Amino acid sequence: MIFFNIAMLLGLIGVSVPIIIHILNRRRATVVQWGAMQFLEASLASRNRRILIEEIILMIIRCLLVGALAFALARPFLKSRTLFAGGSDAQDIAIVIDGSMSMMRKAPEEKANPTDKDDSERKDNFHLAISEAHRIIDACRKADAVSVVLAGPTAQMVVPTPLSDRDDLHESLDDLSAPGGSMQVIESLHAATLALSSGTNPAKRIILITDGQRIGWDLSARKRWEFFAETADSLPTKPVVIVRTLPCPKEWRNVSISALSFSRKVVGTDRAVGITVTVTNTGQSAITPEAVELKIDGEVIERRAVGSIASGGSNSIVFEHRFEHPGPHEVSARVICDDDLLPDNAISRVVNVLKVLPVLVIEGKSSSSVSSILSGDAGFLRLALAPSINSSKPSGKAPSRKGKTTTGIEDKQVSIIKPTVVAAADVSTIKRFDKYAVVILVDVPYLPKAKAVQLMQFVKKGGGVLIALGDKARRDFYNGWKTSEGQSVLGCRCLDIRSDGEEREGKVRFAHVLVGSITNPGLTLLSDPSVSDLGSVAIKRHWRLALDQADKNVSVGATLDTGEPFLIQRRLSDGLVITLALPLNREFSDLPVHESYVPLVHELVYYLAGPGQQPMNLQPGEQFVFSVPDSVMSSAGKSARVAEVVDPRGQSRMMRFSKSGDEWQVRFSLTTQPGVYRLILPAALSSKLIKQGLIIDRVAREGIPFVVKSDPQESNFALLSRDDYRRANQFVPLRHADNLSQVIAAIRGGVPGSEIWRYVAIVILILLVGEILTTRAIAASRKMHLAESVAFGSKAVDFEEFGEPPVPTGKTVRPEEVSIR
Repeated sequence: MIFFNIAMLLGLIGVSVPIIIHILNRRRATVVQWGAMQFLEASLASRNRRILIEEIILMIIRCLLVGALAFALARPFLKSRTLFAGGSDAQDIAIVIDGSMSMMRKAPEEKANPTDKDDSERKDNFHLAISEAHRIIDACRKADAVSVVLAGPTAQMVVPTPLSDRDDLHESLDDLSAPGGSMQVIESLHAATLALSSGTNPAKRIILITDGQRIGWDLSARKRWEFFAETADSLPTKPVVIVRTLPCPKEWRNVSISALSFSRKVVGTDRAVGITVTVTNTGQSAITPEAVELKIDGEVIERRAVGSIASGGSNSIVFEHRFEHPGPHEVSARVICDDDLLPDNAISRVVNVLKVLPVLVIEGKSSSSVSSILSGDAGFLRLALAPSINSSKPSGKAPSRKGKTTTGIEDKQVSIIKPTVVAAADVSTIKRFDKYAVVILVDVPYLPKAKAVQLMQFVKKGGGVLIALGDKARRDFYNGWKTSEGQSVLGCRCLDIRSDGEEREGKVRFAHVLVGSITNPGLTLLSDPSVSDLGSVAIKRHWRLALDQADKNVSVGATLDTGEPFLIQRRLSDGLVITLALPLNREFSDLPVHESYVPLVHELVYYLAGPGQQPMNLQPGEQFVFSVPDSVMSSAGKSARVAEVVDPRGQSRMMRFSKSGDEWQVRFSLTTQPGVYRLILPAALSSKLIKQGLIIDRVAREGIPFVVKSDPQESNFALLSRDDYRRANQFVPLRHADNLSQVIAAIRGGVPGSEIWRYVAIVILILLVGEILTTRAIAASRKMHLAESVAFGSKAVDFEEFGEPPVPTGKTVRPEEVSIR
C-alpha cells in the first residue's frame, strides 16, 4: 500500500486529542462529608468502573474517527498483482510499438483487422500494431492518459507526456513509420517509464506491442535490467508490462542480403575493388531468387543469378568495379525475390574513394643520388608504392606465378599512394604526422623522444604505422618505446637477429613465410598459395620477436616455418601498428624480387590507412562527423557554415559547422533509423570541394551520402520462449496477452490497483454514527440512575412518602442491608 498525499498522514497526530480530553476531564470530585456515605461506598465503586469503561469505548471511537479521516485524506492506494484486476481508478498508459525491421513482415491474412479502411496499407505487422494502438486508445476511460514510444535501435518518445486528448493521440500514431533495425527493449521500456513518471494518475501500465522477436531483449544483461527495475520502482506504483504478441505465420519464407563488403578498406581510383554480396535464406524452405542486382550511385551496374539456397544456407556473389571519380559513392545491392520480408532484400553502403593516399616513409639509410635510388633502405619500397606505370591491374588480388593477374586484365594505371621519403637523420624536420595516412619506418635505428611521442599520438588518433626492422634497428629503443600507460607501442620485444641459412644435403635451406598461417586482414589476398608466391621468399635472416601475451590488443598475423612471428599487429586506441621481422629491402631476404612484393606493401598500406578514414557506415545512434579544412571553409565564406541533413524518411534538419583545431566540422547524432542519409552542403562550399577533387558534381547536387546500418539478425526470426518471459519477469511484472481483447480488459480493469479512500470514507461514516449513538446511550443511562429508589433490608422504601422512619430501639442497621436500586 502507498499514499499519494502522504503529508496528510500528519493528521494522525490528532488521534491524541480525544485521549488528552479524556485525561483532563478525569478531575477529582469535591469531597462532601455525609454520615451515610459509608453505606454507599461499595455501590459507587461498581458504578465508577462502568463509567470508566463507557468513557474508554467513546474515546476509542473518537480516536478511530480522527485517524480514519487522516488516512482517507492521504489517498491510500492498494496494489494489485494480477493482470486483469478490478478497479476504476484513472491510469497512465505507455504504449510501446515495436518498429524493428521484422515488424514489416506480412501479417497472416486471417489475423488482419477487418475494421481497417484500407487493407492495402495494413499488410505488415507494424501497421497491425498501429491499428491495435488506435483501438487501445479508444478503449481507455476519459480520465486515462496515454503516451506513445516508438521502439527501434533507439527509443523515440512520440508522445513524451501522457495525454487524455484522443484526437492528438490518434494523429501522432498516423504519422509513424517503422525505423527498422533491432528493437532495444530495455531502452524502450526505460523511455516508457520516464514518460509515465510525468503522469499524475496513480495506476501505471506499459503495453508493448511486438511480434515476439527475441533479438533486442538482451536477457543476459542483468545489470541493465536491474537498473530498469530500480527506475520502475521509483514510480508511485511499479508498472505492469503487458506484452501483446502479434500473430506470426506458420511458414516463414524469406531471403536477405546479410552482408556487403569490399576487398579493401581503402578504395582508390587506381584499381578495381572486389564487392562481395552475401545472400542468406532465413526461411523454412529452399528458395531460388531471380537475381542479385548491384547499383553504384543509383545506376544498375550488373545483375547475376544466385541459384537455389537451402534453408539456413547462403551464397556469395563477387562483383568487381573500378571507380573513376573520387569522393563518396553509394553502393547498393538487391536480391530480386517475392518473400515475406521485403526490407531486408536490399542493402546499401557508402565507400569513400580516394584520389591520393599520402604516405610518409622514413628510411635508416638514404640513397646517395637519384640515379642510385635502390641503394637506400626504402628504394624498393618507393618504387613499389608509387610506380609511374603499372603493367598490370591487380584488382585487389595477388598476381600469379605466370606474371598475369588473376583477372587476366592488363591496364596502365597510376597508384593513388603518394609517398614522401625522409631520412632518419632528418626526421626532426617533420612538423606533423597527421598530414599522412600511414607512416613506414624502414630499418630506422631510433627516433628522437619528442618524435616518438608525436608518432604514438598519431597512431592513437587513427593513424597507421608499419615498422620493418633491419640491421640498424636499435633494440633498446623499440623495446623501450612505450605509451604513457606503460604499454609497448610495438606489442612485442625485439630479441635478436637470427640467421636462417642452413646447409642440408649440400643445399642451403632458408626460412619461409607460412602462407597458410596468415590471419591478418591486410594480407588476406596473399593467403592463397595457388596465386601467391609469398611462401617462396627466401629469408636469410630475421628478427626474433617475443609477443606480449598479456596484451589482448596484440596478435600474430603471420608466422615463419621456424614457428616464429613474421608479422605482429598492435591496436593502439583507434590506430594500428604492424611490425615485420625483416626490412622491405634485399638485406634479409629476396622479397623485393617476388611478384607478391607490390601487393604486399600496397595491401598493408591500405589496411593501416583504414581506421583513419572518415566513417561513412554507422551503427544506429553513432555520430556522423564531416570535416572540412579551415583553408577551404575560409575561402567559402561565413554563409557556407550551415548544412542540411536529410534522413531516410525525407525529413531534413539544419546543422551548423563548428571550429575544431584546423578543421571545421558538422556533427549529426540523430542516426536512429537505418538507411541512407544525405548531407547537403552550401553551394559555395561544394564548389571549393569540387575544385580540390574531393567530391563530384552529382554528390554536390544530391548530397554526401552516409549509411546507418541495420541488424542482419532481424532476418533470423526467433520467438521469445516461456523461459525468456520468466527471466524478464524477475525484474519487472510482465504479463503476456494472447489477443487484443485481453489487453482491453486489462485497461478497463484498472491495473495494477485502486485507491481505497472511498472505503475508508464509509468506515468514517460508520464510526461517526457509532460515536453519536454511543454518546446518547451513555447520557440516557446516567439520567435514569439519578431517580433510583433505596431499599433497607428486603423491602423497598420510598423516601418521598415515608420521610424519615424511626429506628427501632435496640436494633442496629447493618451496612450490607442497605441497597440502592
